[in-house]
Amino acid sequence: MNSENQQNAELKEKVGMADCFVISMFSPKEYGKLIKLGTGRVAFYLVLLTLLVSVIQYAIPVLSAVAAMGGMKEIIMNEVPEFSLENGKFSFSEKLEQSDEQAGIYMIVDTDVREYTKKDVPAHTIEAIMVSESNILAYNSLAGLGGMTEETRFSDFKDLTMDNVKLADMSGLIYAGMAVIFVFIWLFVFAKHMLVALFYSVVILFLTKSMMADASFGKTYKVALFAQSIGAVVMAVTYCINNSLFIMAGSIFNIFITVAIMNRALILNDREAGQAEQG
Repeated sequence: MNSENQQNAELKEKVGMADCFVISMFSPKEYGKLIKLGTGRVAFYLVLLTLLVSVIQYAIPVLSAVAAMGGMKEIIMNEVPEFSLENGKFSFSEKLEQSDEQAGIYMIVDTDVREYTKKDVPAHTIEAIMVSESNILAYNSLAGLGGMTEETRFSDFKDLTMDNVKLADMSGLIYAGMAVIFVFIWLFVFAKHMLVALFYSVVILFLTKSMMADASFGKTYKVALFAQSIGAVVMAVTYCINNSLFIMAGSIFNIFITVAIMNRALILNDREAGQAEQG
């Protein structure tokens, strides 16, 4: 028993994070090393993997777009229509109106209108946001309960003054807000990775239990956590490229490569376990 613990400790020292990435993506025959890693090491690997995926899929496209347009200040000054909030009144230089009749969604920004009320909501609308000179009206139609409205009046913010210039001066805070949003996105990607691994584990166990006697749920789940690595990275790259054909191909590749790696890794590990018992 002491000899086995010593071997596991030596293995953990030999298998670094770079080795984990290489093995998980390209070497199913060495998955036995990954299976023996402790929970802390596995969790740290997943933190790095999901952070990499989040950066490729979400951060790079957004930051590239912002940089291509000259930064947040330039976007606010040149791309955002002129607006101002002063003395409890909102002014917007353009009229914006969008409607999705199938989904029942309606949005309008028109500061030439003094005030919007519930009677201004178009018929058969499920959700609406309407912005006038003096208020923001949010409408939601709940089945069986009728329409509910929530109003925010700009007069409640009469001490606040804001326009394009002042908003541009707050670009640092906007970047900070984007960073906070990215953290939540990364947490979502992390949780999604764990849940998808659970799905793969259940499916693989159901399909191969009769062929692999040594395939416990814990082992299968750990293999699923690592086996998703290459597919997740490839799919993130396709989203970064933002081509629908590439995205579809990346999604298909992700599924097939994950299942293939899991099958290969579990079969080889089961074979090694059988040989060890015979020895």
